[in-house]
Amino acid sequence: MAEIPDLKAVFGLPPEKAIAFFRSKGLEITFDWHDVWKDAHAKAFTVAKCTRLDVLKDIRAALDKALAQGQTLAQFQKELTPVLQAKGWWGRQLVTDPRTGEQIKAELGSPRRLALIYSANMQTAYMAGRYREQLENADAQPWWMYVAVMDARTRPAHAAMNGQTFRYDDPFWAACYPPNGWNCRCRVRAMDGDTVKTKGVKPQSSAGRMSKDEVVVSRRTGEIRERTVYTDPKRDIRFSPDPGWDYNPATSWMQGMGPKLTDSLAQGPAGASQMALRELVKSDGFKSFLEKPEGLWPVLRLEEKAALAIKAQDPVAVLSAETLLKNQAAHPELTLEDYHILPDLGQPDLVIKDGPQTVVLIKRGDVWYHGVVKSTKTGLGTFVTSFRRTEAADVERIKRRGEILE
Repeated sequence: MAEIPDLKAVFGLPPEKAIAFFRSKGLEITFDWHDVWKDAHAKAFTVAKCTRLDVLKDIRAALDKALAQGQTLAQFQKELTPVLQAKGWWGRQLVTDPRTGEQIKAELGSPRRLALIYSANMQTAYMAGRYREQLENADAQPWWMYVAVMDARTRPAHAAMNGQTFRYDDPFWAACYPPNGWNCRCRVRAMDGDTVKTKGVKPQSSAGRMSKDEVVVSRRTGEIRERTVYTDPKRDIRFSPDPGWDYNPATSWMQGMGPKLTDSLAQGPAGASQMALRELVKSDGFKSFLEKPEGLWPVLRLEEKAALAIKAQDPVAVLSAETLLKNQAAHPELTLEDYHILPDLGQPDLVIKDGPQTVVLIKRGDVWYHGVVKSTKTGLGTFVTSFRRTEAADVERIKRRGEILE
């Protein structure tokens, strides 16, 4: 198996954001790679059939060193192989499937397995770091081109995507930012408007072209899961990441960054922050937050006028678990799709001072969404304190009794 491209040359070292992504992961013992699904892989480091914590730690430490020092695959294999052999995690061995109790013969450590582990983890870490860098610079370079390695080893569907260009905030990137499968060598090139014009690039939109189908993800269990499909009939393209790869690992990683994430969203370009927030509230992590509220979740970034209206020094508003529980009790009619609207409240159609409350309102179709945002006395914390649907008549009442700020 050939090594992945020379990522040192492509991205430069030390790859701080790639290392930060990799080190943010916890450890997860699994029997099958599919036991940890999609963006859970961004939060947990795991190796299929590795049910010993000490071995898992050894593999993780070796990958961490490879990232930090820019080691090649050969160097990674040379250092890790004797460690795994000494602990007996090597070659084909009988292992017990915890689901069925059946004993099967499986390949544990081997040059092939180490190459696969190295490739998947290095490429994912570098691309997560790359995504963050490109997102932070999205105001200057808003056009992102899908770039495939055009050789005989490239999947035809990946090759067909080569050169396809979308805006950084197109939903395509939430599911299809590389890598898009085992040994995927694709990447993304960011461009400014002048470059797009000079090179004659014709940007696309994924509107109406994203769908889902179902595939068997595990021969062991026969389990069927959904996957994302992008279709462009005009170019005869039907593209889908491998099962379990249709997610953006950087988004899941950014969810767990706490205050650092909020700072990044506040300080970065407004457009990039808006795109990141939309992805965050559509992630599995936010769905889990709605099902089991805990902690704080950044949900919107107020545009400058709205932030000034509530004297907020921090434009990024968070939703607390306590507020969410109260809101769910008061408005059980709200769906997951309704909560996906939250980031758009940061760019409201109306801002109204209604007594002690500052109300932000947006209209989507025939439905108005009503949110209340407030800033702490110091101005350093900004919170969403309520969220609901409303009607045009209610909006008119608020306008009559309140003061329109924007």
